[in-house]
Amino acid sequence: MKSRIILALDKYIDSDLLSKLGNELYGLKIGLPLILDLGINKVRDTISNVKVEEIIADLKLADIGYIMNSIVEKLSFANSFIAHSFIGIKGSLDELKRYLDSTGKGLYLVASMSHEGWNDSFTPYIKQVISSIEPKGVVIGATKPVLISDFRREFGNKIVIISPGVGVQGADYGSAICAGADYEIIGRSIYDSKDPLHALIKINQIIKDKVISCKGGVSR
Repeated sequence: MKSRIILALDKYIDSDLLSKLGNELYGLKIGLPLILDLGINKVRDTISNVKVEEIIADLKLADIGYIMNSIVEKLSFANSFIAHSFIGIKGSLDELKRYLDSTGKGLYLVASMSHEGWNDSFTPYIKQVISSIEPKGVVIGATKPVLISDFRREFGNKIVIISPGVGVQGADYGSAICAGADYEIIGRSIYDSKDPLHALIKINQIIKDKVISCKGGVSR
């Protein structure tokens, strides 16, 4: 595996630089700020030559099924999408999951966000939703390592865990993977650095070293 990093792309990066970064990434997570800044066609052009395993559109979808389906069908550049899990199943997430399954695309559900105000009392209900919907994976903030380990134990290898909140938001590089995540989502620490490619290569090495040295973790 060349990388355990998904680049959170919330601002424009020159396509040539982005192609170079792609050689050191697992995937891209395209945020709503970038889509609003560039428009769908420009986003598609910008990422068209980037060789990564997965491109995730992160709109934190939270609506009835018809509306969410209408949104994702317009974002053909992505092969996976992130939706909120607390919105419920019938008439919402069930319809989205069926549509994405029919188009060969993946669904990630938010299990826990990385900011301090997130309420983890949602967790029991969110677990029920995940068990019913059976998404490709879940999003759990890297600032919640205990929760990452809890979800890994409960769901095993049935789900992919991706973790934002690494770097600027305070979680150490590699800490989420040592807790059981598959990939860490990193943005500003890379694209706001003076030399993004050098920063990415350095962070990749830190994560590899951390995962090798971490003891008692449940990383896959």
